[in-house]
Amino acid sequence: MHPRNLHLYFFSPTGGTQRVAGLFAENLNAADACTDITVRAEAKTFSADDCLLVFFPVYGGRVPGPCLERVRALRGTDTPAVLVAVFGNRAVDDALLEMRDTLAPLGFRVIAAAEVIAPHSVNTDIAAGRPDASDRSKIKDFCTRLASRIAADAPAGITVPGNPNYRAYNGLPLKPTGGLRCIRCGLCADNCPAGAIPKDAPQKVDKAKCISCLRCIQICPQSGRSVPLPLRLAAAATVKKYCAGRKEPKFYL
Repeated sequence: MHPRNLHLYFFSPTGGTQRVAGLFAENLNAADACTDITVRAEAKTFSADDCLLVFFPVYGGRVPGPCLERVRALRGTDTPAVLVAVFGNRAVDDALLEMRDTLAPLGFRVIAAAEVIAPHSVNTDIAAGRPDASDRSKIKDFCTRLASRIAADAPAGITVPGNPNYRAYNGLPLKPTGGLRCIRCGLCADNCPAGAIPKDAPQKVDKAKCISCLRCIQICPQSGRSVPLPLRLAAAATVKKYCAGRKEPKFYL
């Protein structure tokens, strides 16, 4: 059995993926090993004695572009990696495959993966309270098996779901802007994962860059950012239609 240094990297605009990463860190006794790459990530090279765990949300069956940009700053040295896709009770589609395809040329070998449910970022009533007690029990069991696989220096070769042509996803028409309450403090611009908010005009948004993660709405201290209510209601109703029925976590070892 080979002891390894665990590194848990998470991309989490609204906190759901971060909570999942925290559960894994707790069960793997790696509470101090978490790194937030939501806004930025430094270039880093990992050795064969490390193990990288990447936690990322699923948007429309894909990995958010800014998340992939952060991951591409990392390099492995035949470093084992674990992928954890966090989704809002619809489907993971091609996200796990896309992340594996991104990491493999960078020197990482994927030895395990998981799909975990968290509240939907657009309609938080969907999957509210997830991961719940049942999810946490399954994650705990997976982490026990995962720890053994990491220590045993398991080879790559697991199969993850996905189509290599990747599902087309053009985003949602939810592009928050600042209203009368905006005091131009710049907090949203500094914390936008996509760099879509101009620092000199934080009440605006670059619609081409915005990934509709809604982080800016969540963190605004003045409740000054929003999207038109009809658009928000329409988007919430649409995702609810596709997220019906309880989905369960899946694990790949």
